[in-house]
Amino acid sequence: PPSPREVVKYFGELTQCFYGEDYSEEEQQELAMQIQKLYDEELVANKTQQQYLEDLQWDITNMKEQKLVVSSYSPSSSTDVEYFSQDGYNWARLHCTFTMRQETNVTVTDQIFVLRKDKLGHWKIYGWKPAEEENQN
Repeated sequence: PPSPREVVKYFGELTQCFYGEDYSEEEQQELAMQIQKLYDEELVANKTQQQYLEDLQWDITNMKEQKLVVSSYSPSSSTDVEYFSQDGYNWARLHCTFTMRQETNVTVTDQIFVLRKDKLGHWKIYGWKPAEEENQN
C-alpha cells in the first residue's frame, strides 16, 4: 500500500478476516504471510516464524472461544496522519479504531500505529499500542 493510512487499512482488513471468518489452516498461513508483509523488518525479527504462527493461532483460538469478532475498523483520515523524522528514518503515526463484538456487546478500542518507511520507500508497521497507554505517559 502506498500510504501509512492504506497500510493500516489493509492491516484492519486482514485482522477482520483472522477474527471473524472461517478458513482452512492453509488459508490462515497465507493470511499470516500477507499480514507479515506489512510489518517492519525489526518487528518481524522479534519472533521466529514458528513463534509468530503459534502466537497467532493462540490469539485466534482465544478470540473465537470468547466469541469475539472484529466487526469494523476505521483508520484516521489522511489529514490526521502525523509524519516525522527521527534516527535517519521517516515515520508516521496514526490512529485506528477497532469495533469488537462479543455476541450483543460492542467494544471500541483506539490503537495508535507507528510506521517506518523502509529502504525501498514502503511504509511498514513498526508497532502499535492502545491509545490509552499513550495518554498515561
